[in-house]
Amino acid sequence: MLNASPYIKTLIDWEGMDKDWGGSYTFVSQRPYKGKPEAGLAPGATVTLQIMQDAHDHGVDKSGRPRDNNTLETFSATIVGCPYPLPFAKGDKVRLSGFMADSSYFIDYSLILRFSSIEKAQQPAPGAGPKG
Repeated sequence: MLNASPYIKTLIDWEGMDKDWGGSYTFVSQRPYKGKPEAGLAPGATVTLQIMQDAHDHGVDKSGRPRDNNTLETFSATIVGCPYPLPFAKGDKVRLSGFMADSSYFIDYSLILRFSSIEKAQQPAPGAGPKG
């Protein structure tokens, strides 16, 4: 079949990723996103975020060694329709919401993730952690 691509859809399990990665990320940087009006995507911001934990078991490679996890890796996410610049500084903890599954995809080993919202994650008050 020569033209099957219009009938193929990749599903991204963002809920699973977000759960395994702890639901909050370290803000690294941002750049403007010009949007794609023809696709109904308003301008916004593309952010680079760092994953702080990864609870997923990635199994072993062909030689039997455990595969590395995604802890301390970075990824990009586009926040559609938000003002630019976002009010975050490098190192802030943030949460993503409003995953846009129909506008997100996987191509050439890269994830294109789009969301409708990003917010600063609540930080525990100093000394509010577990007592040991």
